[in-house]
Amino acid sequence: MNIDAINWKILKMLQENARVALKDLAQEVGLSSPTVAERIQKMEAAGIITSYQTKVDLSQLGYSLAVYITIKIRFGQTQRFEEFIPSVPEISECHKLTGRDCMLLRGHVRDPKHLEDLNIRLAAYGELTTSLVLSSILDGKVYDAPF
Repeated sequence: MNIDAINWKILKMLQENARVALKDLAQEVGLSSPTVAERIQKMEAAGIITSYQTKVDLSQLGYSLAVYITIKIRFGQTQRFEEFIPSVPEISECHKLTGRDCMLLRGHVRDPKHLEDLNIRLAAYGELTTSLVLSSILDGKVYDAPF
């Protein structure tokens, strides 16, 4: 699919606010609303736009500590870990890695005791390294024209 300058502008605006009105998008890019809607539908069909999400501030819900955890999975435990991790409510992301550690997890907990409890559950599968997020410098980057 051809991603021209207009499509990039549409993508940028949708990343900044997925609830932006179609008429506002159309006005910004200089096209009619039906034409912009068609472009969006084509980008969805091509798999370029995969979802529209609401970003939740978990600290406002009592989960004030953001954590990254790497785990070096014990031999023979990878499949069990992959089956287990979707059931862990504190973990929002899990990525397979190259290198020493097998997985990188991102999650949120209420307090240090909650983190300790989470680490105990995860440690059954391997060796952990846990890092607390002090602050976020870049979170939710908006992609603009080719980089």
